[in-house]
Amino acid sequence: MPTCQHCHRKWTWKQTMKVTTTLDTAYSCPYCEEKQYATNKSRIQFSFLMIIPLAALLLNFFNVPFWFIFSWLILGSIIVLSLFPAVLKLTSTEEFFF
Repeated sequence: MPTCQHCHRKWTWKQTMKVTTTLDTAYSCPYCEEKQYATNKSRIQFSFLMIIPLAALLLNFFNVPFWFIFSWLILGSIIVLSLFPAVLKLTSTEEFFF
C-alpha cells in the first residue's frame, strides 16, 4: 500500500482506489491533503500490468470464442485494479516519465 511521503501514514486499499480514480497526476493524501505523485517505477510496473487485460485482444486473431475473450478482459481488469494499490509508490515531487 502507498505511504504518504509527508505525514508517513499508510493509505488503505479503499482510500487508494478512491484517490486514484481521477485523471489528475497528483494524488491528495487522505490524511494531510498534501499532493503526492506516483514514482516512475510504479508507473512502469502499472504499464506492464495493463498487458494482462489487453492480451485478450490478441486472442481474437486465433479464433478464440468471444465469451472467453470477454471473460479474460473482465477478469484481467479486476486483477489489475486490485493490484494497483500494491504497486503504487508515492513521492512528494513529480517525476517526469522520460
